[in-house]
Amino acid sequence: MLADAISSSLPMSVGVALSPIPVAAILIILMSARAATNALAFLLGWMAGILTIGLVVSLMPGLLTARGEPTQLSGLTRVALGVALLLLAGRQWRQRPGPEAAVTVPPLLAHLDSIGLMQSSITGFLLSAIHPKNLILNAAGAAAIDASLVDSGAQYIALVIFAFIASVTIGVPIAVYFVARRQAGAILGRWKDWLIRNNVQVMVALLLLLGGLLIARGLHILLA
Repeated sequence: MLADAISSSLPMSVGVALSPIPVAAILIILMSARAATNALAFLLGWMAGILTIGLVVSLMPGLLTARGEPTQLSGLTRVALGVALLLLAGRQWRQRPGPEAAVTVPPLLAHLDSIGLMQSSITGFLLSAIHPKNLILNAAGAAAIDASLVDSGAQYIALVIFAFIASVTIGVPIAVYFVARRQAGAILGRWKDWLIRNNVQVMVALLLLLGGLLIARGLHILLA
């Protein structure tokens, strides 16, 4: 049952992990004067946001799922979340900068190199729990876990594993910083520049893929 929960929620956890803006945020923090403490605070806030959404969904089983097997409402919820992701993809694509536009740092990332410990933690929390795409994916992942398990202890273990998978792309740059601190600046700078330059393309591709997967899963439940 635990393996089923992890596998059913894996696309959503990977989708959260591959979010360009949060990864760019941790890269900027790691190039700041208080990189070590602020980066760890950001990571803790990020994971706390994921677990908070997961716990909220797990406490509302009647709304999203029936314990042990998905309900019709669970299927409708997945379809609705998938449609929301597709709408977000369309919005992102319409708002993309023109081909001749200069690459600029998003306003959200502009001052991350000068914030403190608490602000870093709050930023991590907001990017995982309030950012629309991550909110939808975290809720969908928690619903998938909820539908796969009967035992609440195993459900919480699956939520923690979900959070760890969704945090891999935040944790890896931090590990690179601590392991190769002298070379980290150049490496992390190249990663940051690429993510900022290709943010829209990466985001749209992820939203389309994950939105399609959620809709397909929801329709399968509804038509079963």
